[in-house]
Amino acid sequence: MLLSMALCGSVKAQNKYLPNPDVNLETVPTGSYVIAMGNSLQTNTAGYFNLKTYGLITHLLNNNKKLKWVIKGGKAKDGIDFTAPAEQIQPTYAASVSRDFRAGPFVIYAADTTGVAALINSFYTANALSGNDRPKVYRLTAPVIADIRFDMTGFKPKVAILDDGNNTDIHLNYMMLCSIPSYNYTTGFSGLDLLTKCFTFASEPHNDGSSNATIAAIKKFVQYGGNFLAQCRAVEAYENNIEGRFCSTTGIEVKNTNVSPLLTVYPHADLTFTQFEGLFDIEENGSVKNWLLKAGSSFINNEHNHSTGGTIVNQLPIGSSVSKLTAPALPGGLVFYLGNHEFENVSSIVEINGIRMYMNAMLTPNAININCNTGEYLANPLPVKLLAFNATLDQDQSKANLNWITATEMNADYFVIERSLDGNSFSDIGKVQAFGNTNEHKNYEFADNINSVNAPVVYYRLRQVDIDGKAEYSATRIIRTIKQTENNITILAYPNPVSNELRVTIPENWQNKRVTYELFKADGQVAIKIETPNSTQTETISTAALAPGFYFMRVNCEGEIAQQKIVKN
Repeated sequence: MLLSMALCGSVKAQNKYLPNPDVNLETVPTGSYVIAMGNSLQTNTAGYFNLKTYGLITHLLNNNKKLKWVIKGGKAKDGIDFTAPAEQIQPTYAASVSRDFRAGPFVIYAADTTGVAALINSFYTANALSGNDRPKVYRLTAPVIADIRFDMTGFKPKVAILDDGNNTDIHLNYMMLCSIPSYNYTTGFSGLDLLTKCFTFASEPHNDGSSNATIAAIKKFVQYGGNFLAQCRAVEAYENNIEGRFCSTTGIEVKNTNVSPLLTVYPHADLTFTQFEGLFDIEENGSVKNWLLKAGSSFINNEHNHSTGGTIVNQLPIGSSVSKLTAPALPGGLVFYLGNHEFENVSSIVEINGIRMYMNAMLTPNAININCNTGEYLANPLPVKLLAFNATLDQDQSKANLNWITATEMNADYFVIERSLDGNSFSDIGKVQAFGNTNEHKNYEFADNINSVNAPVVYYRLRQVDIDGKAEYSATRIIRTIKQTENNITILAYPNPVSNELRVTIPENWQNKRVTYELFKADGQVAIKIETPNSTQTETISTAALAPGFYFMRVNCEGEIAQQKIVKN
């Protein structure tokens, strides 16, 4: 299994992650549910935005409910995503009135609401929520046209709270405050684990510096389509390490300039990171609150700011930003930077919104590790998912035609075609350049001229190589030729069918020579291999341990080969 990938959302190539996102208008039908994300429609008992709403959204995603994230392209900070008549249906009923939905609401189309009410109630119960501490859910009483940024179907956030900086409690506390289900996050992992474990998102609360290998692994995780958030000191530690440089050419300089929240600017209020209502403080606390580019450094990877001082034109200093290490239309590959050390005061709007920015980053969908569980081991973590690989023989026996199909590719470099005549020793016979980055199925083919190959069985496999040289092998495919040696050599293997012992009689001129006996399974794998330096006329081979089925006996003496089909009872 390769690093699993599947496209979350529409297959149409759209800009959903970067400034000036494409508009995707859909009619949300009457009866659809709306999970409000604005302050006035999602107020808790204390009178602040109810952070538990993020837990409810995650709970519904875990249970395969079809949520869509509405974000109106081009809206201003705290702007309305859509206005519609809607009744409140959870946790209590309120009559339908015209309501303004802000800060990136989530909708569930009417046809997909079956079972949702029961899941909402189970979330309330599991987290012992009562009164207004229960997130509110609304139902449309008339259709509305809305800008659907993401179809979240199939996406379940799987979070690694990294411990390279020994501050996991900071982000763990965010999970607790939002009642994120325990399935969705885990601690105790390093950046080195991201390429071999099942995660969609990783975060580093604080870090004074990690090994180059750790930072390189985090970067590769992002290049494969994972999302990553660094907060406070981790921003400086990773951006100023040569293995990092997620958003700049030569690094950043910490400024910690005093900027009033009232003067904070939000340059990209229509992207996921800034889906919150109200103020954020880019000079709240900690060793890294805000920053600038170092002298001579410049932005890379589509870096764009989300909260800054100054003006829209002069965005300085920077308190939060995003960069994208993959192509604009590809899902994921985002690095979120968030200033300030910690947000824990849920009676402060600026701290609540700091937590919201973290949660928005966590919920920003990507396309890796869809069909695995949080933190579980991935056997072969590479950026290519191979759907099929086949080898067939031309009618005239002159060519082996190889073809393969990839489902997705992320930073793939090329494929090496390898051939073997014994199933053990392979050599390179060709190279095919990979498409590189795509979410579409791609077909590849390669023809191998085997006129000069004198063997009854030919083995093929692919070696897929990514951009940093990391490689993985495909399964082996075989073809069987009808070629025989010039002397038309035959062997006699008996009894056939065989039960416990197979006797193989060889030609007289092979006797007293080194002979290799190989019994192959139907898929080309070697089941038994025996070499005799001074072979007698008949060799006895134990077959008692073999599973019933078809096998091929191949005998080789000084380059001459003979074979026979065997049936095991």
